Amino acid sequence: MQPLELERHDDGKVRVDVCFGCAGIWFDHLASVQLAPVAVIRLFKEIYAHKDDGRRPRAAQLECPRCEGFLVQSFDLGKAGRFSYFRCSVGDGRFTPFSQFLREKQFVRSLNAAELQRVRMQVRQITCAVPDRHPRRWWMRCSLQIHHEGKAVSPVSGLSDRMFMAGIEAPGSGTWRGLDLVAAGIHSIGHLFDALD
Repeated sequence: MQPLELERHDDGKVRVDVCFGCAGIWFDHLASVQLAPVAVIRLFKEIYAHKDDGRRPRAAQLECPRCEGFLVQSFDLGKAGRFSYFRCSVGDGRFTPFSQFLREKQFVRSLNAAELQRVRMQVRQITCAVPDRHPRRWWMRCSLQIHHEGKAVSPVSGLSDRMFMAGIEAPGSGTWRGLDLVAAGIHSIGHLFDALD
């Protein structure tokens, strides 16, 4: 794990430990809620900077890096909806996967019932193809067929109906496994931050 000193809400610093290989963050007790907004963005930029690092599967049973006790999967509810993490049973802190950190800090959220119903009504077909495989990276092209008032339309006026999402190589296997939507989300949000800088 790589330690990072980040800004607190009030004053001072908060230490977090980031594991880029296992795609997660260790927060000591209450450290996640003490992060200043600028610290959340800095942490996200660190994750984005390591987006191409090799990933390894998460162990079936995680241990607390402080007391070496087992971590327990837990669920919480934030403004963006439900998220999960693995907490120390004696209160030392928690391990949060990158995907759940994005949910906790409202980078991504679940669709509400009305949005989900609208998507069900409008998206009639999603077709995907892998047009090109590169030894280290591949791209999947997905076309959405969205209907409005009985006619197929582009998702947003003036934009293409095609999405490009990054996939990643399975660590150490040399084989390809499905689309990694977390990697695609990190990549997309990272590009937005790059455009703002």
